[in-house]
Amino acid sequence: MPILCRRTLLATSAAALAWPAAAQPGVSDILDVSQPVLLDDRIAPGYRRDVLLRWGDRVAFNAPPWNPHLPDAEAAATQFGWDARLAAIIAPPPAADGIPRLVAVFTHTQVDPRLAFPSLLPNPAIEMGMVGASVVNLEFLGGRWVVVDGGFQARRLTATTLCRISGPAAGDARLRTGEDPAGMAARGILAAEGGSATLWRTVLLAEGDAAGQIAAWGDLAPRYREANESNRFGWVVEVDALDPTAVPVKRTALGRFPKADVAVTRAVDGRPVVYMTEARRDGFLYRFVAARAPDGEGLAANGALLDEGALSVARVEGASIRWLRLPATAAALIDARIAAEQAGATPFDSPSGLALAPDGRLFLACRGGERTPARLDSLNPRPINPWGHVVEIVPHNRDHGAEAASGAVLILGGDPAQPGSTARYGAGSRVWLAAPAVLEVDARGRLFIGTAQGSLQRTTGIADGIYVCGTAAAATRGSIALLYAAPRAATIGGLRFSPDHTTLFSVVRTPGAEPGADFTRPTTRWPAFEPALPPRTTAIAIARDRGGMIGG
Repeated sequence: MPILCRRTLLATSAAALAWPAAAQPGVSDILDVSQPVLLDDRIAPGYRRDVLLRWGDRVAFNAPPWNPHLPDAEAAATQFGWDARLAAIIAPPPAADGIPRLVAVFTHTQVDPRLAFPSLLPNPAIEMGMVGASVVNLEFLGGRWVVVDGGFQARRLTATTLCRISGPAAGDARLRTGEDPAGMAARGILAAEGGSATLWRTVLLAEGDAAGQIAAWGDLAPRYREANESNRFGWVVEVDALDPTAVPVKRTALGRFPKADVAVTRAVDGRPVVYMTEARRDGFLYRFVAARAPDGEGLAANGALLDEGALSVARVEGASIRWLRLPATAAALIDARIAAEQAGATPFDSPSGLALAPDGRLFLACRGGERTPARLDSLNPRPINPWGHVVEIVPHNRDHGAEAASGAVLILGGDPAQPGSTARYGAGSRVWLAAPAVLEVDARGRLFIGTAQGSLQRTTGIADGIYVCGTAAAATRGSIALLYAAPRAATIGGLRFSPDHTTLFSVVRTPGAEPGADFTRPTTRWPAFEPALPPRTTAIAIARDRGGMIGG
């Protein structure tokens, strides 16, 4: 039996011993797995965890076999990256053979040389190939989703991929470089974290703060030493995942700031609405409302859709949120953080993941942290918040184009058993969480929460994992159960359901990456546990053992 399958069975057996079979209000079909930090992962009884893709696996058709001990720049640009997060799942048009197919888009945010390279030293030429994004084809065969080797859409986007810059700020002097005097093009997708499928079946990728990568790569190309180069990153990048010939587009109308996540929905009149979180400890929540509705599907049919509209930022006023419109000038868009501060935006506690429910609710994960100065409000109620919390936002009249919304804290992270704890969960919860980072909503309206504590695991003593949270009736709101626990030092990167909600896709990011660990001495060697192999970021699929909807 392959070792990964064997370890899945072992993890399931361990999970069965974690808690007695007690019903969890709102999450009654899930029995908690144990929370302590362990070398292996664990999945709740009745579910299975399948491996889809790992660091170094083939993405492009010409990718060579992975050899972590002899890293190569050309190979890295064709293989799955060292770090990853799931951005979106899209269903392509049905094929004549009737086989269900999906296209998955992953972002590759960063590379830690001490954990990625045997030399433990930076290697910018290889790092440039490891970052960016991967587009991967999936097929449903033999009762589970598998990666299609050499699929039609499969490709890598890296630090050298040509992108187009569009929208109101395109062509501004602050976007021009020696390589592109017109300021209408850029090379590379850098520091991308979250992402979202659009209503017209493209994908939006949220670029974060690329300053560190640009500084480290200064000797590779003259453009990295130009003052304007950093202005060409931090945007929302639109990718047509279904068309491998399409050029990615950086949308300046949505503002430039380091982004953690993006989520797309529509206003009642059909116009697209894009929510974005700022990847800062005191980051803001932004919203863009397009000027018109989509016209068909794909990037070609909607080439200018996200170039016109209104960019706003959230201000918390009591139990309400008011959207403050930002100037549509190039200066305000290129430095959106400054414009948001001047407008009076409310900072959140490290805003991160976003998820939209079918009934119109928006969920926001705040990973937590100490804001300076501490400004308390109804949606950020702790002056020091290392554990994080989740916010529920309901737009007025369930219209995402409305100028106001109501908000409430759904859960407050942390261990409720600790003296003086302000942690808050729903009745019946027998586990607790810290640093909620990524979110997804199932067909029943339950919220799936992926955590990303990082080094905080050493303080909490609990593994990162995927939790399920009730959000509906008062008796079930905020009650949580732990569906999946990641291996030591790993975090959860993205959560997306298959269209039929029978499979939950995710990524287990950077296992073994603790302070003090390195390529030769990781703190786990998950998922293979082979002495010659380092631990590997791994895309996974979670489904019921006997089939059926996870969120049914």
